[in-house]
Amino acid sequence: MEHKPKLMATVSRQGQGVHAESIMIDRLSNLPDPIAHHIFSFVDLKDIVRVGCASKRCRQFHLSTPTLSFNFNEFPDMKKSPCSKRLEVMNSLDRLLAHRQNDKLKRFHIHWVPHNRYVEDCSCDESFRIMTWVYDAVRCKVEELDLDICVHQETPLALSSFMFLCDSLRSLSVNMKCVLKAPPLDSSSNLKSLNLREVCIVEEEFFTWISCCCKCIKELHLHDIYGVQNITIESSSLESFVFRCPGLSAGCNLNISGEKLESLHIYWGNIFLDRKSSLNLFVPNLKSLIWSGSLFSHQNVGKLTCLEMAELSLKVKSGKEFDIIYEILCSMPEVKVLILHKEITKALLKEGPMPTLFCARIHYLQMHMEGLFDFLVPAMVCFFRGMPSLNTLYLKSDQITFHPEARSSGFDAEFWKSQNLAFIKKLRLINIELSNGSNGIELARYILEHAQNLEKMAIVHSPEQSNAIGKLNESKKAPNAIVVFEEDQERGTRKHGPRAFWLFSRMLQRPLSLDSIWS
Repeated sequence: MEHKPKLMATVSRQGQGVHAESIMIDRLSNLPDPIAHHIFSFVDLKDIVRVGCASKRCRQFHLSTPTLSFNFNEFPDMKKSPCSKRLEVMNSLDRLLAHRQNDKLKRFHIHWVPHNRYVEDCSCDESFRIMTWVYDAVRCKVEELDLDICVHQETPLALSSFMFLCDSLRSLSVNMKCVLKAPPLDSSSNLKSLNLREVCIVEEEFFTWISCCCKCIKELHLHDIYGVQNITIESSSLESFVFRCPGLSAGCNLNISGEKLESLHIYWGNIFLDRKSSLNLFVPNLKSLIWSGSLFSHQNVGKLTCLEMAELSLKVKSGKEFDIIYEILCSMPEVKVLILHKEITKALLKEGPMPTLFCARIHYLQMHMEGLFDFLVPAMVCFFRGMPSLNTLYLKSDQITFHPEARSSGFDAEFWKSQNLAFIKKLRLINIELSNGSNGIELARYILEHAQNLEKMAIVHSPEQSNAIGKLNESKKAPNAIVVFEEDQERGTRKHGPRAFWLFSRMLQRPLSLDSIWS
């Protein structure tokens, strides 16, 4: 028997001498399941439940949708509502998961803030209900599980390892204060992505399990984890590792070994300076490194011969630490994109002229400095001299400084011309944030007049430098060069950095990619 459309949407027809006729058409019920499910993937759980009440066919869609997302922020009135009201919402989700039976879940996301955060006398055991939802998701063979739970209690929840034993699970994200137990070492996992935040891991065997049992894992992110001191990961499949644990307990020993690892992000702050810590890397195919925070007491990074991009934002407190930084830079002979934050730049340039073996292949350089002071210029010349392939330069600087040694008007364009810097012939893109003095303006003048392949230049300056900028604009330049001047009224409030970077991105008129830099 042919399926007749249900009466949902209204279409009006009007013929000659005939009254308007209204025909109701249920377009949603006639859609194939994959298309309807795709539409539901953009709808929050509250609206999905409402749609499920519209018709029997819509109920089938709402019970079988492969994506369920419950965001507490979608129910602002629940924060201080009575427990009975919250129980209604929880019961609705209970029924939805129970009626799904074993229909497969592709993604289950829940963001929940317990009632006792807002109401002191709450008697609801919401943590237990949340765990039952997780069990139901595992029963439905979930592939992506995302738990963002704001736990408001002194004792962290003990989270069982049953999730890791789910064969269908491919991605797991846990953001909650809980104690995570290590799964059995004789188990196996099909996880490809694991993201843990604010999780307490007390057993080092958990990382042994990742190394031995997660044969498919490609992404591992650890944010603000605590409890464990020794982290050893040896993976033949891992491609991306993020370790952002600035407050991890003292004596941290981080050992990473992965032949396929291409992206590594480390942020660690040694707040216990008297405790020993170590970093050992065996990542021969690493391509991208972001390292910020503090150095470890001991680090062995090996030879990073495949590294293409490095961003360093490390605290340098002594000459010994400068030697370590220089060793790290020398371990990356093939790096093409180098981003140096303020502490690193200050340490490198203050040490004076140095060997430049590590930077011969750099195409993109970003340096943040307090200012282009006279006592830094000779070291910067030496730095530039070792970069014959440089084609993109971004010089960030602080606002006008009143440092007693901050003389910054001793080097004019003729000085820069006399240095015969090889990269000037290949330079295509440059962004300069000017500090006080004329050194930065004179460097910009030299580049404008001698960089024959220059395509675009952006100069960020203070209102006080407007007159000098007007004269700079009169300088001769490459025939196809575009020069953009930006007067920044808020320099010195730390708001100029993002503004200047936005200007640079607008100047490029396309997202910055490695291919565009190296071409």
